[in-house]
Amino acid sequence: MSLPDRGGDTQYVDMRLAYDELPQQTKRRLDGLKAIHVYQSRHSERKLMELSSEGRSRVPDAVSHPIVRTHPESGRKAIYINPIRTEGIVGMPEEEAQPLLADLLEHATQPGYQYRHQWRPGDLIMWDNRSLLHKANGDYDMKQLRYLYRIMLQGDVPV
Repeated sequence: MSLPDRGGDTQYVDMRLAYDELPQQTKRRLDGLKAIHVYQSRHSERKLMELSSEGRSRVPDAVSHPIVRTHPESGRKAIYINPIRTEGIVGMPEEEAQPLLADLLEHATQPGYQYRHQWRPGDLIMWDNRSLLHKANGDYDMKQLRYLYRIMLQGDVPV
């Protein structure tokens, strides 16, 4: 682990609580909707690294997942979208889908649903990507190194 002098925190958003606190009318609207996920959404302000041609060949062009995901162990529902990877909503015109996705993200990223972790040497954080968003903040001197070890386990198909 190598950390910058300041900044470089990771923010986590509880997408279960965000779902729980949606109005019932919105929950009904989301029921059965599927989001289109890609490596890099053209709507995202945050840009990812370009994939190598080998890496690109292993990443599907797009997949669809429910906008509301039910956790296989707890049975809790969570909003399952990502501001970098969600491109649209299956069967919904873009001019309708994009405002809905933006509203969901605005709701979910309220401060009350967030935890911001300031890294220290030796820290260990575990999270479940099935029910939260996370973001590494780029608010540090980019001449300094921010290097953390990450292990990802193969997951299940969202339902």
